[in-house]
Amino acid sequence: MNPRNEAAFRRAYDDLISLWTTAPESRDIETPSARTRVQVWGREDAPPLVLLHGFKVTSGMWASNALELGKSFRVYAADTPGDHGFSVPHRPLLRVEELLGWLDELLTALGLSRTNLGGMSYGGWLSAQYAARAPERVSKLVLIAPGATFLRFNTAFVVRGIPFLIWPRRDWVHAYLRWAAVPEKEAGGLYDKVMSGIADVMWTGMRHFGWYPGQWPGVVKEEVLRRIQTPTLLLVGQQERIYDVEPMMARARSLLPNLTCVAVPEASHDLPMRQPEAVVSHLRSFLQA
Repeated sequence: MNPRNEAAFRRAYDDLISLWTTAPESRDIETPSARTRVQVWGREDAPPLVLLHGFKVTSGMWASNALELGKSFRVYAADTPGDHGFSVPHRPLLRVEELLGWLDELLTALGLSRTNLGGMSYGGWLSAQYAARAPERVSKLVLIAPGATFLRFNTAFVVRGIPFLIWPRRDWVHAYLRWAAVPEKEAGGLYDKVMSGIADVMWTGMRHFGWYPGQWPGVVKEEVLRRIQTPTLLLVGQQERIYDVEPMMARARSLLPNLTCVAVPEASHDLPMRQPEAVVSHLRSFLQA
């Protein structure tokens, strides 16, 4: 690995963490599968909430939501081993089953026999499959714009991502994230800083770590999804760009018996950053009910 690329990624990672609305405590948790970097924050006496990030964006993606989440929950946001971040797998974690085994070990190491579990995009895809595999360990499940899971990606989402995955240029990565965001003028303030920070983490991470060798998220098998009996909140932006919202929610309703669906206005795949207050409000109402 190129030391300059590693240094650039570390700067981008730290810069994104510096934008958090409340500073987390960074911990490295050892398990048989990996040494996992976990951001920990919130009230120690509050209900636990474990969060998994989107593809290539690290645990730093929760910058806009941290303060309000910490008022109601003890939050643990992990860097997924094998993806960008500071988690180091002790053995290859290339298949879904291996990642689910890692998550099981992590929850045990954190002392969480049962917890609320949530994820954004790729993290939602993993979270759904974990809830199907280990329902006894998941109190409630939150899926924020889950990648594929219920419906395949739009062709445009896949095709537009190919160039920067092969030739990681900063301007291409930034343009791709802006395309996947709500189709409006830039919002300014913290939103633009966090979106730019996430894009720089993706860009420097691709230069440092190279291509991700693991499994690309795809539609989860129907028999797996039907095993999810856990109360589940599905949050999606009304202007989502990676798949068609209404068919996705309809299929989710047909498969999950204890599902609450919410389409948040003025948001796309940038939902946690574009509408942080709405996201936390819906999480709080659902998880505390």
